[in-house]
Amino acid sequence: MNPNLVMIGTRSRPHNAIRAFEALKNMSVESDFLIIINEDQQDLYPEIEGVKREIVPTPFGPNEKGNYVVHRYWDLYSTITGIDDDCLVQTPGWDAIITAPIKERGYGISYGNDGMQSSSLPTKVTISSNILKSLGFFSPRVLKHSFCDDFWKMLGESLNALDYFENVNMEHLHWANGKAPMDETYELNTREQYLKDKEAYSLYLRDEFHLDVWRTQEALGL
Repeated sequence: MNPNLVMIGTRSRPHNAIRAFEALKNMSVESDFLIIINEDQQDLYPEIEGVKREIVPTPFGPNEKGNYVVHRYWDLYSTITGIDDDCLVQTPGWDAIITAPIKERGYGISYGNDGMQSSSLPTKVTISSNILKSLGFFSPRVLKHSFCDDFWKMLGESLNALDYFENVNMEHLHWANGKAPMDETYELNTREQYLKDKEAYSLYLRDEFHLDVWRTQEALGL
């Protein structure tokens, strides 16, 4: 077993998932792999050699998928990486590079360059399991699609444990940058859903974020 787990939640994109995991298997040196599939689509996705498989309830979206399964793995792995099925990792040994400061510090959040948000947001994120266990989630449960990356960045900054690697290429092949066609998965992120997540995130920051930071600091002995 490797010390890092890469999990990808996916829907209606078996070709994307296969491409993403093939790149990961070629570029990773210390990672295991997990695909998270909705129950109604489990027959749509073939078994991928070397990739664990989790089936989650049909209605679950991207953030719910990670939160539903992460507790099963945070005692098995030192770090957990969450990326999307439209991510193409292209840097050999990316996982050893990204996890190096986490290992040295004993905790932390790291991210590479997605070619869209770059240093601005950790859209593809690696988090130490001791942080995840203290939080009890991978991303705030009130969020359905957006603002998770804002949360991860703010949390890492609050813990003084955020590292960005511009030279680690984790390319986001998204319709917004012309690298993928519009499809039903992208269409789920409507303006209405974005505004709901924005309001939910604002309320979370006001009412819960400082408590989550405090609890994490206590668990880490900071």
